Amino acid sequence: MDPRIDRTRRHVLAAARRILLERGADAVTFSAVAREAHVTRNTLYRHWATPEQLLVDLTLRYYLEDQQEHGGAGPHEPATSVGDFLHAVRDNLRAPGTIEALTALAAQAERSPGSEQALRQVAELRQKALSTATGPLSDAAFARIVGPLFYQALIARRPVDDAFLAELIAATSPAAGTAAGSFASPDPPGADT
Repeated sequence: MDPRIDRTRRHVLAAARRILLERGADAVTFSAVAREAHVTRNTLYRHWATPEQLLVDLTLRYYLEDQQEHGGAGPHEPATSVGDFLHAVRDNLRAPGTIEALTALAAQAERSPGSEQALRQVAELRQKALSTATGPLSDAAFARIVGPLFYQALIARRPVDDAFLAELIAATSPAAGTAAGSFASPDPPGADT
């Protein structure tokens, strides 16, 4: 990619992130971003057809690049244990703008293939990271592990504190009958055992 184009995109995405953090996802409009970034709306349309696409790029950039650039382990970094993974996810959700971006993408996903794809990519990155600690995970097994955390943070809007994580981690421990091995994909129906 041309360095000038890359520089412009990064500059605009930084402006969009500031708006997201200060005013929320609904405020990330082309007019607001153009004002904040000191560019024309035509510049934005050259890079993104819609504000939704801009939000998708903003979210994916955060998940794929920003975490590494800011010295933290990204939410997609390999996990050493289920506990470490859940703590990293919780800490990521506490980062300013994360919940706003994820809920905005979820709201758009019904009508925006790009938003749906971005959410799937985020989920796949996290599932791959957790699989390094547990071995292969089915989609259902991954959802059983992270689902309660996302429910608590995004739906119930309750804090995901250390006590909540300790209970969740205990529920996924071998003593609870959900050893890492049991998270693996089950044998297909009719398979010889």
